[in-house]
Amino acid sequence: MEFGIKMKNNMEERTYKTIKWVLKSHIKNGVKSLWTWKNDNFTMIYENYSGKDRIYTSHQLLNLLENE
Repeated sequence: MEFGIKMKNNMEERTYKTIKWVLKSHIKNGVKSLWTWKNDNFTMIYENYSGKDRIYTSHQLLNLLENE
């Protein structure tokens, strides 16, 4: 499952509004999900993971994005 980020133009700073909403929802509802974030692509891991990308919990990724 991937969540894209839309920007009005390349000069605006990204707000990650949609992914933050998803992460907050997961945290609030107790969903135990794991995520990767690479090149502004967010992927929720729902099967065995064999890649080398960093893995985040919903809470970790939300904290990272809010401090971005």
